[in-house]
Amino acid sequence: MGARRVTEYGRLLIQGLEEALRVARHERKPARVGRYYLSLRDVGAKPPPAYDASRIKALRRRLKLSQSVFAAMLNVSSATVRAWEQGVRQAEGPSRRLLEVAERHPEALLEKLAS
Repeated sequence: MGARRVTEYGRLLIQGLEEALRVARHERKPARVGRYYLSLRDVGAKPPPAYDASRIKALRRRLKLSQSVFAAMLNVSSATVRAWEQGVRQAEGPSRRLLEVAERHPEALLEKLAS
């Protein structure tokens, strides 16, 4: 990076700090910050993986949870977990995403359980 560019960054940094000081002293109103919302065109959202009976059971066992505690962690009924593990039903929609979170970042859901 050239000296000229560093000087420009330094000038902008000092200018920003001076403005922040004026805001803190109530000499100036803070600038309005616009919000930027991401759309599906801006980011790609991969669909969650499919979870068959053996994968769900393996996940629950890896976490060392009973079906009822696993169900409470996912906010579904014990009957739902039982049906998934027996292959009677497939996890769909938001449940698949939640299972993905439980698989990749179990601590995010385990901390929600009451001890």
